[in-house]
Amino acid sequence: MNISDPQHVDAVVIGGGMAGLVAAWQFTQEGLHPVLVESRGYTGGLIARSTLAGISYDIGAEGWAVRLPDTAELATELGLTVEKPTIAPSWVYFDDACFAMPDNAILGIPANLSDPAVIIALGAEEAARAAELDRAPMPEDLPRDLGTLVASRMGSEVLRRLVTPIAGGIHAADPHLLSVDVVSPGLRAAAQATGSLAAGVALCRSRMPAGPAVASVAGGMFIMPAELRRQAEQAGATTMTRVGARGLTRHGDQWLVETAGTSRNPDPSLPPVTDGEIRSFLTPRVVVACSAGPATKLLSNVIDTVGPELAPGAPIGHVNLALQAPALDSSPRGNGMLVAPGTTTVTAKALTHMSAKWPSLRESCPEGLHLLRVSYGRSGEANVALSVDQALTDASVLLGVDLSAEQVVDSQIIHWTGSLAPTTPQARAWRDGLHRQLEVLNQSGQGRIGLVGSWASGSGIAALVPQARRTVRQLV
Repeated sequence: MNISDPQHVDAVVIGGGMAGLVAAWQFTQEGLHPVLVESRGYTGGLIARSTLAGISYDIGAEGWAVRLPDTAELATELGLTVEKPTIAPSWVYFDDACFAMPDNAILGIPANLSDPAVIIALGAEEAARAAELDRAPMPEDLPRDLGTLVASRMGSEVLRRLVTPIAGGIHAADPHLLSVDVVSPGLRAAAQATGSLAAGVALCRSRMPAGPAVASVAGGMFIMPAELRRQAEQAGATTMTRVGARGLTRHGDQWLVETAGTSRNPDPSLPPVTDGEIRSFLTPRVVVACSAGPATKLLSNVIDTVGPELAPGAPIGHVNLALQAPALDSSPRGNGMLVAPGTTTVTAKALTHMSAKWPSLRESCPEGLHLLRVSYGRSGEANVALSVDQALTDASVLLGVDLSAEQVVDSQIIHWTGSLAPTTPQARAWRDGLHRQLEVLNQSGQGRIGLVGSWASGSGIAALVPQARRTVRQLV
């Protein structure tokens, strides 16, 4: 098969990450038989499985934010069980302090500046100063980046002690690089409506489901993309890995998608190279679900994709440890902790006590065995050399428990180079412009094309799932 002899198909999904799998599955729910092409050798993107001490666990994204119900609803439709993490405070480590974060907060921004946890973190004087700043009249337009918003309403110490560790840990970026409307949709509007940032946080929190702010799938988040693929294929979808799209053009009232087999890119942080056997597809519907670089290159023949330079993702690395350590049975730092930027006594940026956080993972561990994830890599930093010895040293400091090499049952080092690129306000405006152009194209009768994915939808799984499903329904 070649470009002059294309295969006619119901739909083509370009990209086999979580959004692409949701899109392909949704097409089958609408009675269509899509073809999904993924340039890498696996599907699921940043959601992936491995084993440690014989126990299956997540080496990538381990759950979703529950601010929207869509992902839990999808899990139920797939026949999966939603799991909530163990209720425990999140901790933050500074060279001069280690404290539990206030739980009534969003990205570390407290809903109550007189909360005892806030006073422990800031000190009574700084907490009072933050409250005074937040009583100032609300401007007509609040800052659009998270760092400036927090500093302007609550001061630099709230930003440094509470927000930067949380936002930096979750989004691997300086808060000044993060669009508030992406990482916390509705927060700016809530602050405007209530007259203070703290009250805005309280209002947003009141709209969220009670309990933990995140959830996963019992047995591991990796089960969801695997089940999406299995059910989609069972319903007639075709999945092609190590096949990448290299051309997208109009062909009458159809789309011509040119694909080719792929080989590994010399730079593993970049997508594979499309240098193999060429195949082409003719289809009335296309969903572009790959990362920003390949997606905009494909769309450049369709719409104007010129935009700002995108901020690079952090060089994230994990050292995952299985330890026979009964001293950790009490979960001395709850489900884990984040490390403040600038800390000199540890090199890690975060620690997750995985087997304490997720009940089904804890049940899989024999008595006294604990699974830890020690995370490294911040935006703007060079790649950190990862080692089990360094991770043990950092974990001992962070947990306040002496851990030794003799306790290590198994270990695994994972790199996610260039992932989690922050969405700046400028990038968000450009991305929204791409969606508007595609909407105009679809309304003109020349389109039936959609753009989905983590960078194209918002922040995290909670945003990409509903956007992918909605996009497919609009194309059918």
